Amino acid sequence: MLRTVPGNVVEDLPYDHGTLKVLYGTASGPSTTRTTTIDQNTAGVPGVNEDGDQFGYSLSSGDVNGDGYADISVGIPYEALEAGQKGAGSVVQLYGGRGGLSGTGAQAFTQDTAGVPGVAEADDHFGMAVRLADTDGDGKDDLAVGAPDEDGAQSTSGAAWVLRGQSGGLTTSGVVSFGPDSLGAPEAGAALGAGFQQ
Repeated sequence: MLRTVPGNVVEDLPYDHGTLKVLYGTASGPSTTRTTTIDQNTAGVPGVNEDGDQFGYSLSSGDVNGDGYADISVGIPYEALEAGQKGAGSVVQLYGGRGGLSGTGAQAFTQDTAGVPGVAEADDHFGMAVRLADTDGDGKDDLAVGAPDEDGAQSTSGAAWVLRGQSGGLTTSGVVSFGPDSLGAPEAGAALGAGFQQ
């Protein structure tokens, strides 16, 4: 999978709505004929393409629902949720199946999603980093989401959330969230959630 660069002009990336392209594997390497392109205008994908959203800024693959097919978490850290909330950010969870990756059953999460601690605010950049991994050993990958510009007691202290995977997809039931203070770390400028080790 890769994030496509419109016209190969990298200077335009900060203004790009964002696109994800999947090149399916073959015995001789990535296919050039069997591909899938997904953005926020793809059927089933929550949201809509808007300049500067940067759909696909961060990506992680894993198996969220335990069906044996690869799923993709897509960070959209510059997503504007409402007027005055530019750069609040969101994450879209895409699911794979026998036919490959698609918008079918896709889910979207923000800090305004019921069950997700916090409140969406401009320039939090929720989704700047995403990482799928099985953190609880149940055979289904969980989603870690970072928002490095989340304000705690200090500006840009950052925060991270973990949403659990289950057979029906990601759930906000039992979400775990934490910031530098809860880890006993300094807050000012910590930017927790700027990235996750792969």
